[in-house]
Amino acid sequence: MSKPVALITGGGSGIGLAIAEHLINTHGYRVVILDVNKERGEAEAKRLNVADNCLFKQVDVTDFDQQAQAFQQTCEWGGGRLDMFVANAGIGDGDSVYKDLKGVDEKTGLPKPVDLRTLDVNLNAVIQGVHLARHFFLRNKSPGGKIVITSSCLGVYANHSLPLYSASKHALVGFVRSTAPVFTGMDITINALLPVLIETNLMPEAVRPLWDRAQLTPLSTVSKAIDSIMDAKTTGQTIELSLDQTVFSKQQAFSTQNAKWMCEQHKLWEMACEPLLPKPPGQNVGEVQ
Repeated sequence: MSKPVALITGGGSGIGLAIAEHLINTHGYRVVILDVNKERGEAEAKRLNVADNCLFKQVDVTDFDQQAQAFQQTCEWGGGRLDMFVANAGIGDGDSVYKDLKGVDEKTGLPKPVDLRTLDVNLNAVIQGVHLARHFFLRNKSPGGKIVITSSCLGVYANHSLPLYSASKHALVGFVRSTAPVFTGMDITINALLPVLIETNLMPEAVRPLWDRAQLTPLSTVSKAIDSIMDAKTTGQTIELSLDQTVFSKQQAFSTQNAKWMCEQHKLWEMACEPLLPKPPGQNVGEVQ
């Protein structure tokens, strides 16, 4: 029987690399890691590539064609199977909504647009990756698979320092919670990791000495979180990673019955937006029954 296969974006370092190592060493996976840093990615893949267990591809996840080709190549390398997609690639704020960092247009006097690459990497590329994963999961001999998305504790708590990053991570939490019920009908689980603060390449070098290192969450907590969602029934969960703890963060309760009614109007949305929106779980074309 062939080994399960995982594809991990941002897998050349930090959280993505820790997940790759854990899947290979603990869960018997073969893993393809994607990263924009070719030198780092190739070195780590070579280190992990015992018994043809790891492959590296240099990919900019914001380029749909590059990401789609990586999925195709992963399935071919994996013998026609894909069992897990880990959408981990992410970046911090590269611009500000508080200042005109890029200056003002000399002709119009208007500020230049905010650089939204943070949203392109952290949100848009993740959605495209999930779209691709669903496509390839349903082509498996036994259709289905697992999706893991790296969000952040800033996906459920506000932070004024990184508003673009925080906005993207909030969106990922909503995306996971919204899609999980429908993906269940396709035998696809989707969960999100919400680390508090882990020392990765996202952390600027100048800032690292300033942090209280006792407050940094170790990568071993990432492995613990991955173990907790390997069960086929665990889905729609947002898991905070805080020091040595994994905390399953629940969606807030509906504040009113009116809000609850609004979110449960499946029939209304289907009538107005079919075929864009899905039917309730178990009633969608292409689902595994």
